[in-house]
Amino acid sequence: MGRKAAVTAVLACLALAVAPLALAAPGGIGPPEQNTPSGEAISQLYWFVFAICAVVFVAVETTLILFVVRFRRRRMTAAEAEGPQIHGNTRLEIIWTIVPALILVGVAVVVLVRNPAVEASSSSDGDALPVRVEAHQFYWQYVYPDGVVSVDRLVLPVDQPVELRITSFDVDHSWWVPELTGKRDALPGRTNTLRFTAVHEGTFEGKCAELCGALHPVMPTEVEILSAAAYERWRAEQEGQQSGDAQAALGRATWERVCAECHGAAGEGDYGPPIAGSGTLVNREGLAELVQEGQNQADVAGYMPPVGRGWPDFQVDALIAYIESSQDLRPEGQPDGG
Repeated sequence: MGRKAAVTAVLACLALAVAPLALAAPGGIGPPEQNTPSGEAISQLYWFVFAICAVVFVAVETTLILFVVRFRRRRMTAAEAEGPQIHGNTRLEIIWTIVPALILVGVAVVVLVRNPAVEASSSSDGDALPVRVEAHQFYWQYVYPDGVVSVDRLVLPVDQPVELRITSFDVDHSWWVPELTGKRDALPGRTNTLRFTAVHEGTFEGKCAELCGALHPVMPTEVEILSAAAYERWRAEQEGQQSGDAQAALGRATWERVCAECHGAAGEGDYGPPIAGSGTLVNREGLAELVQEGQNQADVAGYMPPVGRGWPDFQVDALIAYIESSQDLRPEGQPDGG
């Protein structure tokens, strides 16, 4: 085997070995395995565009290398010699203008034809489960049709069309769970919808895909797809968040996913100041005003966004109940509220 053939064989083997790693997801250039028809449509469009780009890239780079090798300066060529002065080829220029234009038109046509599969649910809107998605700095809140609230955890039934109604109470965010479907912006003063139908049970990790502030990296979300029976049991457990175990669970989730993100798990201070033992935490009027209006005063260091805008009254009550039950958080001398 000649030297050139050996080098070519080695490069080909390396390409074959690296290709699966490069294309695999997560961490590669390919999308993750999809769990919804709309996500599958997105994946198909991705690979369609990727294939065209790969073919164009290989064709252009191969031509470039061939021209560099073919028309390189030879050793015997004088240093001051100029290359031949060749007039442009009109036919060639027309070809390399029309062909890319046709490729772009073809891509646009395919994307437009497949776009309804990306945007629409498999059932009519009347059959879809509506869930309000409220983006805050720096967490996601889900509100179900019966008023049940869940923080950073969206629980849905399998094979059930879902319509997320996404909005924001402060700055721009973007809801995205890559294994389910595409992303959708959460904008203040506007409600965007996102429809999909999960076809497999499982837990899927999501994130905010829009830079929304200093704690943007710690704004994940979780979507748990359950069987119809398991979903109904979960919904039954969440009923009555005004008292009992459901209230305790909501209060704990609100503290851990909202307050503790800035102030630490025990209120000891982290990005925000320490708040453990503060009387404001158990003063309903003062706490409600703080979370709904925020704090931006000249005599107080730092800025607290209005993290609780849109909260129902029972969520404030649940948070206070959890704080009163915590030995680390409640003010000194405050009786155990648990």
